[in-house]
Formats: sequence, C-alpha cells, structure tokens
Amino acid sequence: MIGRFIDRYCRALDFLSAVCLALMVVLVFGNVVLRYAFSSGITVSEELSRWLFVWMTFLG
Repeated sequence: MIGRFIDRYCRALDFLSAVCLALMVVLVFGNVVLRYAFSSGITVSEELSRWLFVWMTFLG
C-alpha cells in the first residue's frame, strides 16, 4: 500500500515537472518569436519562466 502511494507521488512529481518544462519552452520560444518578428514580447514571460524553473528544480 505504501509502495503504491510512493509510485503515484513520484508519477505526480514527474508530471508536474514535465508541465513546468513544457510551459517554460512555450513561453520562452513564443517570447523570442514575438521579439524578433513583431518587436514586442510578453512582459511576464521572463519572470514566469524563471519561477517555473525554480519550481521544477524543487520538484526534481
């Protein structure tokens, strides 16, 4: 029973880490495209990607 709980907990952490990484990639890539193509970017993108990286590190 405890082993099953630990497995689910580890899978949840893996999933959350993957979600953080995917959001970081989308935000940074989108910001780069917007800056070079339209000379404007998402103002929150840098800060949000930094926070996602910190939480991904904590979860890992």
